[in-house]
Amino acid sequence: MLREQVDLQPYNTLALHARAAYFCEPNDHDELIAALAMAREKKLPVLPLGEGSNVVLTRDYPGLVLRLLDARIQLEGSKRESQNDNTVTVRVGAGLRWHTWVEKSLEAGWYGMENLALIPGAVGAAPVQNIGAYGVEIAKFIVSVRGVYIDSGKVFELDNAACQFAYRNSIFKHALAHKTIITSVVFRLSTTPVVHAEYAALREYLAEHHAAELHANTMTPLQVKDAVCEVRRTRLPDPNVLPNAGSFFKNPQISVEHFERLRASYPGIAFYPGENGQIKIAAAWLIDRLGWKGRCIGPACVHDRQALVLVNSNGACGKDILALADAIASDVYKHFDIALENEPWVW
Repeated sequence: MLREQVDLQPYNTLALHARAAYFCEPNDHDELIAALAMAREKKLPVLPLGEGSNVVLTRDYPGLVLRLLDARIQLEGSKRESQNDNTVTVRVGAGLRWHTWVEKSLEAGWYGMENLALIPGAVGAAPVQNIGAYGVEIAKFIVSVRGVYIDSGKVFELDNAACQFAYRNSIFKHALAHKTIITSVVFRLSTTPVVHAEYAALREYLAEHHAAELHANTMTPLQVKDAVCEVRRTRLPDPNVLPNAGSFFKNPQISVEHFERLRASYPGIAFYPGENGQIKIAAAWLIDRLGWKGRCIGPACVHDRQALVLVNSNGACGKDILALADAIASDVYKHFDIALENEPWVW
């Protein structure tokens, strides 16, 4: 059902006030196509919104907001497409909550998603950001992405290579940005247990709570999923309690030469192998080193346990959040000659 002048505060995890000129929660593919046709007729921009966990709203949206997250709103139902002795291929509807899909996959005996447990959002948002956590990125498991073009309503399907996945990036964030609605994603998962426990924070937790299994190499994917959830709950605030958008900054990548200069001054700098021969620097380390953890600018604050997370502590608006982000980025650039990039989409 189409509604007008809808406050989006309940629909974004930063709890920011902004009004949508038009708002629709389509129940199925036909309703989605009808809503897009209305937007074309009225020459309206279109904003797809899942859980609203990766967006900063700074002003009212003058077009149509399509909310694609609800138990009813699958757009396409989930179904197994093929299976052999080692893998299974499954098409999953874009409207399914991401963590629900992780749990369903484990219940079915399909493995690979466990390191990505408890990430907020919907399945359809995962390819856009190429979500990743604890040493795993979703691009590794995606076979293809299906959706519709906003300007025509025509259906498309892109294979993994065509999605142009990179670190927290995809074709849906550049060439096809604001041009498509994703309706389903096809995943290929393992039917035999596979465990990825190399990421430092995860391995530290497992070493403390599952030392015997870790030493014997008998960790199960379910144990990894539970560990990931515990680590995330310890380090990241619940947006239902303290409004936030998760990690606000990407981990920047710099040249080896730049890294070596920094390491000479800061031997403890946190880093990882990057893409294309670069070095990935932990943005949280940079921000924490400069003393931003727990600091506020007005009602926008840096979380006191995780420097990557900006929180709406007391009725902040989107511009308050961006002012804090800009101050942090300016400080990091001044001291480390590194430009931070925001993860959330800003309107």
